[in-house]
Amino acid sequence: MGAPKLNDTGIEKAVRLLDGWVGKLTWDRYLAMLEVEIGHKYTKAAMLRHPRIKSAWDHAKEHAKDDNGVSVSRSAVETDKALERVKLLEARVERLTRENNALLEQFVRWSHNAVRGGLTLDDLERSLPYAKPKEIR
Repeated sequence: MGAPKLNDTGIEKAVRLLDGWVGKLTWDRYLAMLEVEIGHKYTKAAMLRHPRIKSAWDHAKEHAKDDNGVSVSRSAVETDKALERVKLLEARVERLTRENNALLEQFVRWSHNAVRGGLTLDDLERSLPYAKPKEIR
């Protein structure tokens, strides 16, 4: 039995894969990467039936060409730079996730202690006092 019909989530994954494509873009390479991403093997014809995927494919192919219409592939240096950037961004996401979790834990602790100390939810939700800006002389 063939792959299931692509749903909205699958189409979104297929389009995102094209958005971030690095290197030579061929149907064989794309479909192999898509199979890894989605877990099912699709054909070129199946992909071209979806207007969003066809549009994303055309756009990705255009970006893979220089001003003279000649196909260009990214150099190894550009690929290494892109991979390094991905690693940096992944590390940043990991750090921000840890910081966010720590702030959420702090918020829960503070709100618990505030309520135990007699503050009500209305007290906690009260707006900050407005201070008039100092006049410049």
